[in-house]
Amino acid sequence: MKGKLLAALSISSAIILAGCGAPTAAGQPGAVAQAATSAHAAPHRAVAPTLKLQHISLTVLPGSRLGPDKIMHDAFSLTDFKVVQGVPTQVTVYNYDGGTHSITSAPLGLNVTLKGSPKEGVPGVTTFTFTPKKTGAFTWECVLKCDGQAKGWAMSHDGYMKGVIHVVPNKHQQFIDLTIKDGLQYAAADKKIHDSYSPANFTVTAGIPVHVTVVNFDTGSHSLTSPTLGLNQIFKGAAKTGIPSVSTFTFTPKKTGNFHWQCVIPCDGGPTGWAMSHNGYMNGTITVVK
Repeated sequence: MKGKLLAALSISSAIILAGCGAPTAAGQPGAVAQAATSAHAAPHRAVAPTLKLQHISLTVLPGSRLGPDKIMHDAFSLTDFKVVQGVPTQVTVYNYDGGTHSITSAPLGLNVTLKGSPKEGVPGVTTFTFTPKKTGAFTWECVLKCDGQAKGWAMSHDGYMKGVIHVVPNKHQQFIDLTIKDGLQYAAADKKIHDSYSPANFTVTAGIPVHVTVVNFDTGSHSLTSPTLGLNQIFKGAAKTGIPSVSTFTFTPKKTGNFHWQCVIPCDGGPTGWAMSHNGYMNGTITVVK
């Protein structure tokens, strides 16, 4: 009888120990409770995309912008633009003027010479990178003699060969600036000057809103249409020669890859103008990176 009582006590003790977190086969106490806790753990949160490199494109157009003095002046198509604080900024400048120019801003540590166009319709392309450290509005100017037809007037007037770089806080945003000009870019294929975007091919980061500014010097309207990106933006024409229209829109690319776009409004001389079907003119690629 005593032996049966001891056996019963041993079995009861084993049951109690198991219920209180006795060592499991894996040698870890409370494994069942841990498994239950893990099953109800908070789901993993996706990491927000980060802007690692911002791409800014600028275009220099000689004798392109009408001034208050009723004279056509040399000008950057867009002189006041935005960049994001603390993010390396790759600036590409397309200079359609045969002369050199500069982007000079002492507060930002910039003094970059922009090479001139080797021939009509073929831009001189200069690329440089800088990282804006502080937010604020920083004046820049071209310090190389230009706008000779007006005795350098454009060099001292904002909106021509002088402007402002706005460094904004890094708040989940990126900026792209595009220029449209009729009779802008030369094509070796047919040896003609064609209507064109500058640039037609550009890069943005996935998952971050893209604020796009389009400056249209052509008196006709144009579009930027890409069904795969859900884009069909139409940009009205310039009010008159030398007074471009300025349009803005925002989109957020979801996937990485190369996405084709085109202008679907008849241009470059007709409904099926050459530039409309050739990459780098009124047709291009939006590259979306991580």
